[in-house]
This record gives sequence, C-alpha cells and structure tokens, in this order.
Amino acid sequence: MEEMKSAFDRAMERADKMGKLSPEEMRQRQEAEYLPVGRAIAERYLNHGHEQLFKEEVDKHDGERRGIVVRAALTGLVAAVSLTGYERTEKALNGVLALIGDGRVDAVNSVIGGITGLLAEFSQELERKYGEEQERIEKSERELLHQLRISGSAIGSINMAASQAWGKVYREFSFTFEERLEGLKGELLQLLEQG
Repeated sequence: MEEMKSAFDRAMERADKMGKLSPEEMRQRQEAEYLPVGRAIAERYLNHGHEQLFKEEVDKHDGERRGIVVRAALTGLVAAVSLTGYERTEKALNGVLALIGDGRVDAVNSVIGGITGLLAEFSQELERKYGEEQERIEKSERELLHQLRISGSAIGSINMAASQAWGKVYREFSFTFEERLEGLKGELLQLLEQG
C-alpha cells in the first residue's frame, strides 16, 4: 500500500511541476470532450426527430462548450443529408434551421432550397431512368436465365433492385447528382462555420 501511495504522490508531484494547461490545450481538451457530445445529440435527433428536445439538449451547454456542441451537431446533420434517405435528410435540414441564428437564415435557406430542389430532380430523373432501363434489363436477365436453362414458370418477375445491371446503371446515373449534392453540402458547411 505504501508503494502505491508513493507512486501516486510522485504522479501528483509531476503534475504540479507541469503546471496549468495553456489556453490552446484547454480548447483542445474541451473540443475532444464536447465534439462527441454534439455528434451524439445530432444522431439522437435524427432518430427521434423532435426539434424541441434537440434544442433543449443543445441548450444544456453554454459558452464555448455550446459552440463546440453546435458545430459538431451541425456537421453531423449536414453529413446525414443524402440522395436517398428522404426522411432522414428532411430531419437533418430542419435540425440545421433549428440551430442557426437569425442572421444566416436567408443564406442557409437558399442553400437548403438548392438541396431540396436537387433531391426532387434526382427523384424525378431516377424514376424516368428506371422506366427506360427496366424493359432492357428484364429482357437481358431473362435471356441469361434462358441460357442457364431456367425458363417458364420457374421465372417470376425480375427483381430490378437486386439486378447487377441496374446497380451499375444506378451508380453511373447517381454519380453527378452525388457530386452536386456534395458541393451544396460543402457550401452549407461553409455558411454554418461563418457564424
């Protein structure tokens, strides 16, 4: 026991010799502690979608800690915006609006309008592309099954979602939309970091 106490005493002496943390070290320590808090708050909000609870959780923090939590939450919300997760994307964008100050609302709303417009365009174009490709892919898949000597009542309808051909078409089709969305998300993050 005496050995443990003396080891503890030595550690305390070394800590005293090191002195206090510099302001930069304190800021880094606070960021390390509160960035995960902000991310967790954003993720809980995306799961439950209650803006009031979300704001209350953020408002439990004050001063510099609140700033860190808000930045982390906003970053998590913007990261959740995607072409296909419509409900989650809508929650994320509403969460962004719930956390920003009045001074940036117009600029942020402009970018969010661009994002929602892009999502609507993607949905419309995806439906059109699916209709164009469906017949061609089904015919190709049936020919392949016929070559494998599978035909007749053994073949039901072709599952386009599981089709490798559709997967390739989808990836190529969605690539430009993904790039445009990433650009808008980057623009949104820049606006959010300014204030």
